[in-house]
Amino acid sequence: MIFKKIALAVTFSPNGKALLQEAGRLNRLFGSKLVLINISANSDNNEKELGELISSSGLDYNEVHIVRKEGDPAKAILKACEEEEVDLLIAGALEKEKTIKYYHGSIARKIMREARCSVLMKITPKIPPVPYKGFCVSVEFSACGEYTVKLAHDFAKLEKAENFTLVKEFQVPGLAMTVYDSGSIQETEQTRIFWEKEEEEKLKFFARELNLCGLEIKTACLYGKEGYEAGKFVKKIDADLLVLTGPKDRLKFFDRIFQHDIEFLFQNLPCDLLIVKPY
Repeated sequence: MIFKKIALAVTFSPNGKALLQEAGRLNRLFGSKLVLINISANSDNNEKELGELISSSGLDYNEVHIVRKEGDPAKAILKACEEEEVDLLIAGALEKEKTIKYYHGSIARKIMREARCSVLMKITPKIPPVPYKGFCVSVEFSACGEYTVKLAHDFAKLEKAENFTLVKEFQVPGLAMTVYDSGSIQETEQTRIFWEKEEEEKLKFFARELNLCGLEIKTACLYGKEGYEAGKFVKKIDADLLVLTGPKDRLKFFDRIFQHDIEFLFQNLPCDLLIVKPY
């Protein structure tokens, strides 16, 4: 089982019903348990509205576990996930966030930074829900990176995905100094090509060692800033889900100033984003 327990913070926003239907779809796909987190005062009106929303989404009110919390939404959602031992939290996200909200932090961004479980950020959930057909997985050469690729591969097989691509972003140490010292753009390009071939060989070896079966595995090495290059590549191949390994430590304020690759991607999401936490 990929995820044993998934959760969704239920909202009565325009995307609320679509997110609930997507949570139900993934719950059936994974054969998991579904937790619905309701952040509001426990009033009769809210109870009725929640019941109607669940029923209209094709879910059985008696077959989902509802957790009610009050207070700051982000903190309450994260606390509920820890208490319920959730494996995957589904959340909605704006495709682009304004600068002031980027530094102040939206609910979705706080969840992305601080969640101890895996997080699936949905940009534009649809009714009815649409399976993921194009997977793009950002690779780390580590045990956690291997876990992420295997999980994404199992997910893609369940979805009967049409494309599954492993990408490795890299930078060439001292490449900028090569131009400065030699003044040769040709030499700089030759150095980049050499490193790219090295990275491609390592990536292909990494993929072979995982013994992934059932899907055609494509690979691509991207030179440039982490997060930025992956975002461009995802749009180029028209992938609808980008998967990456989440940082072990919670992201802090300085990660917003000196950007971590996840923070860079989150500022302008190219597609839905699955942040895997294998810890």
